[in-house]
Amino acid sequence: MKKMTPKERVMAFFRHEPTDELPTDDGIFVLFNPEAYAERPPHETGGVDWFGVAWKYEASVDAIAPDHSQPPVLEDICDWRDVVKFPDLDAWDWSRVEEIDHVSEIDRENKVFEMMFVNGPFERLHMLMGFENALCALITDPEEVAAFFDTFMEWKLRLMEKVIHYYKPDVLMFHDDWGTQNNMFFSPDIWRSLIKPQIKKAVDRCHELGVLFDMHSCGKIEAVVPEFVELGIDAWQGMEINDIPKLKSITGNRLSYQTTPNYQQYQAEELAGTLTEEDLRERVRKDFYAAAKGYCYRPMFLPFGGWSKDIMIEEILTCGKTVYQEA
Repeated sequence: MKKMTPKERVMAFFRHEPTDELPTDDGIFVLFNPEAYAERPPHETGGVDWFGVAWKYEASVDAIAPDHSQPPVLEDICDWRDVVKFPDLDAWDWSRVEEIDHVSEIDRENKVFEMMFVNGPFERLHMLMGFENALCALITDPEEVAAFFDTFMEWKLRLMEKVIHYYKPDVLMFHDDWGTQNNMFFSPDIWRSLIKPQIKKAVDRCHELGVLFDMHSCGKIEAVVPEFVELGIDAWQGMEINDIPKLKSITGNRLSYQTTPNYQQYQAEELAGTLTEEDLRERVRKDFYAAAKGYCYRPMFLPFGGWSKDIMIEEILTCGKTVYQEA
């Protein structure tokens, strides 16, 4: 196989095509969190989003989240038709995308432009209602949740069309988190009946618009990951707490995986003083080769600092040069 450029390697990875090595090169992705439109308020400050949800910035994790010290926008799912106001996507001047987000400055020849597309159906539901109320609604009023999701996704797909038209990404990273460290927030059957059909709509429309679909979903959700193949999801951006080698054995080369080493465990051991550099290198290599083809560690996803992060990145970049992806 001919030597591929870093961008060619990444695009082939997403398309499940052969690669000469895995795309672990640091810096070849442009992960873009747009500021031009207000589905979320500014990351550094928080504020109120398009749907009227208040967000606050938490410095300890350098992130914003809905401010649930404020009353929820929606208290009863049965009232969503009267309460939830869907933003008018034509009321905002989309020509300001360049002014605010400077998309023309992206090195599209050498970089893969992957754009964050936040707040999927479940995320938007719990942002409007609060987490506990949203979980209860899934069980007590599934018909109303389904009706809300249908309307929300009609709006979301129109937003997708706008975003792809004005930003022109290579890959759309669709966000909807479904799990904790131990399991899913809800049963797999609830996911299948209420959320899975909505994700299928998003995947199909994204592909119709000529863009690859990267499903970002945190938590231990391995019970449903094999079904991503039938949805047509190109890649899953998930967490290392899932059994990635087992999932790879089920999905084969029909789904690409993006994750990290088990940094939560390694960095806890570093802080406890029980981790050695030799042990860390050996374990990262073992994790990498256990999943191997069609599996991509993303160094940029490693949070926090410390010497263990630097060692993990070194091993990722080294191992990636020794593994190729088959068709």
